Amino acid sequence: MDETYPAKKYEADKIALLGLFVVGLVIAGFMTFSRYTGPLKAGSEVIAQIKRKGISTFLDSQGRQTFFLIRNARGRIIGFTMDVFTDSTSDPKFDIQSASLLYIRGKYGQEQVTFFKSDNSFDEFSWRSETAGPAGRGGTDILLGEDGLLTVTKSGRSKTLPGYKPGPASIPNFLVDLVFAQMLESGRSKIIVDIIEPAGTTTAALVSRIQAQDSAAAEERAACVLKLELLNNRGFSEEVYFDGQGKISKILLQQNGICLLERTTAETVLGQFPERADFILQNNETLEKSQP
Repeated sequence: MDETYPAKKYEADKIALLGLFVVGLVIAGFMTFSRYTGPLKAGSEVIAQIKRKGISTFLDSQGRQTFFLIRNARGRIIGFTMDVFTDSTSDPKFDIQSASLLYIRGKYGQEQVTFFKSDNSFDEFSWRSETAGPAGRGGTDILLGEDGLLTVTKSGRSKTLPGYKPGPASIPNFLVDLVFAQMLESGRSKIIVDIIEPAGTTTAALVSRIQAQDSAAAEERAACVLKLELLNNRGFSEEVYFDGQGKISKILLQQNGICLLERTTAETVLGQFPERADFILQNNETLEKSQP
């Protein structure tokens, strides 16, 4: 009997198993590639469509000011957000200007003020955010120049980070609502975009159509819902609910807890948070003066 036969058979089996393992890796890699390449290409196309239309086109349909009340998991109002846009400016370079405020009241409250200036296709923009909270104060300046290079300066430490060129699927998180609107209009069901965050970092996000899970009202159950998930393993996601006119009615945020943003009016926010009336009234007055 040939004593080398079992050894030869073992080697053959090992080679066969190794071959199957390699084939499995190739298939898994192809599936992963297909899973992300298609939505990322779709995301680049959606961003290109937004740029061709211009920010001002979306302001005509989505509105130039938005207010949302913020409720915690127990339903208590703890803060608000506001965004005010104008596209009638005297600046020949940046015809879009905006200001926003995120305000959380309380012992562990925080406040983030954002000022944004851009051309209509956000090929160039200047973006400043200032944050105050329990950890202290800080600020970040982000500039996308004519050369396509994005630079980030941390004002608290006067440190400028190395510049980089954003990809074709990139958009400031300040403008992510435009992604939602264009995605609905174009009939896309799933896209991946690269969101430029206030700190200057870029994070991939998956945006997909989902079925409404909220059963509080029949009208909302029938509304269109998009879900945004950050693909950086931080566990952040948001469900964005749209009304019959295609405008955002509420946003459900999830990350180490849940909070709800409900669309409201400037008058309601002023009544709830009179301590921030100066910022609200000042920016509303700026918006009204800029209108034709």
